[in-house]
Amino acid sequence: MEVKKIINSIHTILLERKSNNFMSLKVKGLLAQKRSDGLGKEYDQFCADVQGLYSTCLEYLEKWMTPMEEFSTFTWMDLSEPPEWNDVEACIKFLGEKGVVIDDVKCFDQVTNLKRFTERCNRDEEFSGLQVHQKWTKYFEKAKSIACYSELLKIAQFVFALSSHNANVERVFSLMQSQWTKERNQLSVESLKGILFVQYNLKDMSCKDFHAYLLSNRKLLERSAPQLNIDGQTRRMKKKSRMKKIEVCSYAERESYVAVGEKL
Repeated sequence: MEVKKIINSIHTILLERKSNNFMSLKVKGLLAQKRSDGLGKEYDQFCADVQGLYSTCLEYLEKWMTPMEEFSTFTWMDLSEPPEWNDVEACIKFLGEKGVVIDDVKCFDQVTNLKRFTERCNRDEEFSGLQVHQKWTKYFEKAKSIACYSELLKIAQFVFALSSHNANVERVFSLMQSQWTKERNQLSVESLKGILFVQYNLKDMSCKDFHAYLLSNRKLLERSAPQLNIDGQTRRMKKKSRMKKIEVCSYAERESYVAVGEKL
């Protein structure tokens, strides 16, 4: 939504500049000087190039704007204005076609609460300056229970799952490369997944905070304890296997030495 809004704004400005053949006063002054010097042909060519530049920029933006039109029904979710039910209803129909079922009866009451929240908070400059996902986070935090936003949450989950950039994906790949090295090429997919999950989602936690978080989350400890035991057993079994191979090799060497001694 924010990307679409920014692109639409840039498109409108460029369209106005093209229609008015806009150039700064400084550029116009330089062009007038060139024209008075007898460079009228070059003057006309430069003006044509400026128009061509605007046209190229507009075509490029329109190329990216076309796929975004499919999600124009979600524009109300930027919460810059109190939402209207007609706009929300259009979203419910759109999501229904995608297989996401929204209870419109519950949703209507929830939109009414959201409308009051937006009217109250938009008077606050700090709230107005927040990004869209931050505004929705504040609304969910202020709600008394999930019953107050269950259907709106489904809509928000669908919308915010659509990433406006791939920076997060690139960061995950970078973290993966730092873990899955030549020295650790036997790392299992599940172990790597767990490491990346902790590094990416808990990156703002210190070791002390993470330790306290683990101790306070009994379910997480219970789920991770069996895996830790299995990993420990696996390591012990591998170690025993290596030791056994060493013992076998040593025994074979001793036997060969004995046989050579007997021949001598």
